[in-house]
Amino acid sequence: MRSETRALLNSLLAAPLLVADLPEAAALDRALLGGAVPEEGALNFDQKLGHLYEDALECLLDASARLERIASHVQVVNQMGVTLGELDFVVYDRLQQTHVHLELAVKFYLATQTPKGWVYPGPDPRDNWQRKLERLRTHQWLLSQRPEVRRLLKDRFNIDSVQVRQLIYGRLFSPLSGVDCPLPEGIAPSAQRGKWLYVREWQSCFSGLDEVRLVPKALWPVVVTADLKAELRQVEVPELLSFGAERCTMFVLPDAEEPFFLVPDGWHAQGS
Repeated sequence: MRSETRALLNSLLAAPLLVADLPEAAALDRALLGGAVPEEGALNFDQKLGHLYEDALECLLDASARLERIASHVQVVNQMGVTLGELDFVVYDRLQQTHVHLELAVKFYLATQTPKGWVYPGPDPRDNWQRKLERLRTHQWLLSQRPEVRRLLKDRFNIDSVQVRQLIYGRLFSPLSGVDCPLPEGIAPSAQRGKWLYVREWQSCFSGLDEVRLVPKALWPVVVTADLKAELRQVEVPELLSFGAERCTMFVLPDAEEPFFLVPDGWHAQGS
């Protein structure tokens, strides 16, 4: 099994969650997931991050002795043919004899101080944590309770009721310059953290640095260990700055394992 796959699966099993238990949806107990994944269960790293992590979680669900994956990516369509959403996973807990609607997300937010207070946009600044949390609370976590979905679950899987659980991975990044950000509602105090900076800030923050290690997007949520870091691609600073001028780029310093986000100078204005 390639080292990136093992690092990814290990993080799904043990990395600090971005979001812990919330009143609307508790976090799934990851001790119920399986850890012994077959070698042939290779993951396709040439796909979007969300799809990659859905495939990885599917492997861990299928390796579980207690959980049975009933279905994945259940499309929900109303009588008018309008798509209402999708259930990421429907799972059966053999011991508790209960069904679970499980939602997975992998998210990153860059805390930004504005004249109106702190905001928490993502690498795509049109996204933000407050909007995501509202969407989860008012739509995604309620989806399996809608009459149309209850009928679908009954007709297709003979399921009468489901519990809602979630797994949300990722990191919260604070600005490298300035005070540390307050923790936004819903983010776990134990969540993985990092720092972010604009390309224009590089010289004032890291003027003597020659090289860094790039973290590929597929590994953005993964805990960066010394062993994993040694396998990351090493790049010289001019190449890093070139990447950062185009898109949010994650890297680690030679003498540390905490990741940084380098973002284009016009990044936050793109979400205005």
